[in-house]
Amino acid sequence: MKYIYLVIVIFCFLKVQAQSDSIVEKEISADEYRFFMTNNNHSFFSGSLQIVDKYNNTVFYADSFYTRYNWDTLIDLNGDGNKDFILDVGTGATMYDYNMFLIFDFKKSSESLFEIHNAELITGVDKIPKITSYERLSPAVMGAGYVYSLKYENDKIVLETDMMNSNVLKSFDTDEEEDLYLIKEYGKEFDECEEDSQVLIYYQAYLIQQKILCEEKRGWKFFDKHYKCKNKKKVKAGLKKIVDESYSYIADPNNYKFALNKY
Repeated sequence: MKYIYLVIVIFCFLKVQAQSDSIVEKEISADEYRFFMTNNNHSFFSGSLQIVDKYNNTVFYADSFYTRYNWDTLIDLNGDGNKDFILDVGTGATMYDYNMFLIFDFKKSSESLFEIHNAELITGVDKIPKITSYERLSPAVMGAGYVYSLKYENDKIVLETDMMNSNVLKSFDTDEEEDLYLIKEYGKEFDECEEDSQVLIYYQAYLIQQKILCEEKRGWKFFDKHYKCKNKKKVKAGLKKIVDESYSYIADPNNYKFALNKY
């Protein structure tokens, strides 16, 4: 009986110790603020963030909204001479939403102003830094998705639409044969016109990407040329709705404002 009790005690101790060892704490200094971050490596979305000003007052607190710390940097995002703070945190365990930038402009507010998911910082390509976001379409195994470029302008995160003046945006443009490759590969294994066909994922990704590049007509020309199934008119109407809704979402600056109630 004593042996069983001892085993239980040791097990409980090891469990508590393991939980304690999995807690990660980090402190970051940026501008006149200190960032205190805590997360549990064994739990998704366990991360909390507290921001303290130079007077030791808590000016921001959010709990249970990220999974892990990735990196941080101070960088001037809009060319106004003031550096903005980017905090990159890991989010979930899925390939659809894997990281998030929290962006602070301390000249405007001590609170997190913006959040951008599946984000990457691009510097040295255009005059001002850009942030790209990659959207993977479901099912992820199909390898379809689209990418768009964002910039910090007039106190907002806005979608880039001027390809002539954005080298980042230009880099998203591809050759038609390159985009047709996955569609052709799909056709080798499956009947594209079957009811359970998933080939439309590739057309959806291509059409949204072309709309982002302000080349929507080229996107529909591609669809009309390569989609050969009898239900073309119905499919086209459905794709048009999806493309318009997807574009409207990424083009709305309000969708990049940080809001804890999203989590």
